[in-house]
Amino acid sequence: MRTSLSVWRLILISLLALTNISPSSISFWSYDGTALRENDTADVRSNRIITSSPLTATMDGQVFCLHHAVEQVHIGACDEITTGASWQSPAEWQVKEALFSDLNLDGEDELALLVWRPFRPWPVDRFMPHGGRNASFHDAEGMSCQLILIGLVDGEFRELWAGSALADPIHSLHAADLDGDGLQELAALEYVYDGKPRDATLTVWSWNGFGFSLEARQEDDYASLLGLPTDSGNVLLVH
Repeated sequence: MRTSLSVWRLILISLLALTNISPSSISFWSYDGTALRENDTADVRSNRIITSSPLTATMDGQVFCLHHAVEQVHIGACDEITTGASWQSPAEWQVKEALFSDLNLDGEDELALLVWRPFRPWPVDRFMPHGGRNASFHDAEGMSCQLILIGLVDGEFRELWAGSALADPIHSLHAADLDGDGLQELAALEYVYDGKPRDATLTVWSWNGFGFSLEARQEDDYASLLGLPTDSGNVLLVH
């Protein structure tokens, strides 16, 4: 059964209601492993949308749920009966976005967090003769944007990976296998510190074993990103 036109209208109407834009500024993109390619709207609409549950994950045989508060998140059991490991984001973190994923490609679910927190220079800069290479990676208030991965290790939640301050902040994270190779990529909108998040570039990133590498970029003034899993692959809707 394919998604009806009414469902597509609902998706687009919801998006337009949030952004107050015209349908003509909406575009669909796919990533083929080398580049972002624009899709014909009619071809995308003919696919069946596959629903998912991004707020739950199975770790070490136990199902965990992601609970949101104001700029804070908590990972815990999905009911009041089950007990076990849990994790709460630190109070000093401003968690803007959170999703379960396998971005580090270890075959296990983890929590990906988009965090803003006070800027920290690279520790090695204290010993380098020409340090300060990331000195501008923050906004006027001294806050930096970072991507952090939290996972379950030996029955306890731990920080699996935390990148240093991003050179440019991102938002609207979407983790999915975009090119059909069975491995997740990260799609996001990138802008500049103290710039407008609504004037952003579409980017695709992949795990390189130590961190994330930029794989593709589509320059424009995009305001939001919506990932659409379909039966023919994941499509990125931007405006």
